Amino acid sequence: MFSSAPIFLALRYLRPKRSFVSVITLISVLGVMLGVGVLVVVMSVFQGWQVEFKKLLLGFEPHIVLMQEPRFVGELPEGAEPPPRSNWREVLKLMQAQPGILSATPMAEGTIAARTGKSDPEGVELFGLKDGSDNALLAKLAKHRLEGEFNLKEETLIITDKLAKKLAVKVGDTLSILAGDTISQMIRDLRAVEEEQDAIKAAAVRDEIIVVPKDLVITAIVRADTAGERCYTGLHVAQELFNLEGDVSGIEIELRQPDAADTWVNTWIEQDLLPPDWRPRTWTDMHGFMLQSVENQQSLMYFLLFFIMLVASICVMNTTITVTVQKRREIGILTALGSRASQIMAIFLAQAGIVAVLGIITGLIGGMTVLHFRNDLRDLIAHLSGRDFFPQDIYFLSEIPSKIQSSDIGSICGLAVLLCLIAALIPAWFAARVDPAVALRD
Repeated sequence: MFSSAPIFLALRYLRPKRSFVSVITLISVLGVMLGVGVLVVVMSVFQGWQVEFKKLLLGFEPHIVLMQEPRFVGELPEGAEPPPRSNWREVLKLMQAQPGILSATPMAEGTIAARTGKSDPEGVELFGLKDGSDNALLAKLAKHRLEGEFNLKEETLIITDKLAKKLAVKVGDTLSILAGDTISQMIRDLRAVEEEQDAIKAAAVRDEIIVVPKDLVITAIVRADTAGERCYTGLHVAQELFNLEGDVSGIEIELRQPDAADTWVNTWIEQDLLPPDWRPRTWTDMHGFMLQSVENQQSLMYFLLFFIMLVASICVMNTTITVTVQKRREIGILTALGSRASQIMAIFLAQAGIVAVLGIITGLIGGMTVLHFRNDLRDLIAHLSGRDFFPQDIYFLSEIPSKIQSSDIGSICGLAVLLCLIAALIPAWFAARVDPAVALRD
């Protein structure tokens, strides 16, 4: 169908001239170029964002956390016994023996209020971790250290640069720490005092409410944008703060293959490996909704950008319609000389294909250029507009990411060519059906 003659005529029709056809042909090329360029930029940025965000989460989040149900507190019915509670040390040994596990260490988890003598309290999540070289989570966190030393053997604390800025503290300073449960219990006791009718009893109860904060020395500061907003202390310190009395909140597990976290958890559940008072929690359970949100936004953006390419193909259709109208006599001559309908269609399909290829090449060049200078362009736009359209506190990344995949580039180019050929097919088909006698008479 695409012999040398149709391609020769297609190139001749597309030769730049000072005519309306040349203008709309240029517009068609620009339309394809913009569609391809925008798709390349958006798909690369979204793909890079997804990859970098996943790396960010795996850089500070435990792959799997086994949480043990808290001890029963309160009065039991007469003759009833508290629910059985397994020994966390036995569960720890069981997990350490599982294949695919890089490390399994006990941890304590809770919420604290941190303050200095001059600052207001700041609430933050606290992880109590066991110090040692066998804790793979500590090795991950050490990569985000800004200053100080990772020392969790004494009564020390590791905080983020964001919290350090709020409290105006540095390495070597001391913070007063109160556990969230302790503060909640104090509030409940104060409310009970207010409800007490007897002033003497109320005063006695008020005198018994004594909350002594625990002073911890800051030994290191980590980056909040890459290590999350948690604080870290030694396991023994967290056990004391959260009144665990030798128990732990759970066991944090690091895997050799983090993507297999859900698979391992499902396997343990199917094998009934965990005691009934233990519940697994994977890193995807904690942040999977955010990754899913990125994928949903990516799919929606692709759907919207498809219409940009569709508009570009309509421009190609308009060009083809204009050319077929202007070249009506030439089409009649070619038909009268014996040209088949497929050859006439091939001329205009080749023309649309050439426009698509030119648009794709220029679009790829423009898209790659924008991706190369993406962060410089962001800074320039932020400087001119006074507004950052890629804020770090929302996207958790200091720079605009990018990841170019050959499969994405191939799908973009294929979609552009396909839409342009389909758009040109209808006017080309009508042009091939022109009666040569009528075309020559007109």
